[in-house]
Amino acid sequence: MGTLHIDGWAGRIDQRVDVVGETRTRYRIRAIERTKLAGRGRWLHRGETALVPKAAVTLASASERPKGQ
Repeated sequence: MGTLHIDGWAGRIDQRVDVVGETRTRYRIRAIERTKLAGRGRWLHRGETALVPKAAVTLASASERPKGQ
């Protein structure tokens, strides 16, 4: 679990996502709900995955994760 942070003209958007993998500089995330990505009109629908910069994601600590994960 983690939080994706996107800065835009309307302010910051924070959205919950699942982190399913990582590379040296990026996390692979899976959308829990419809998720806005950086760029004009770029969206992920529920269950889709994408690579995002590590700086854009805050990982949830073990105490913040829902039970069973």
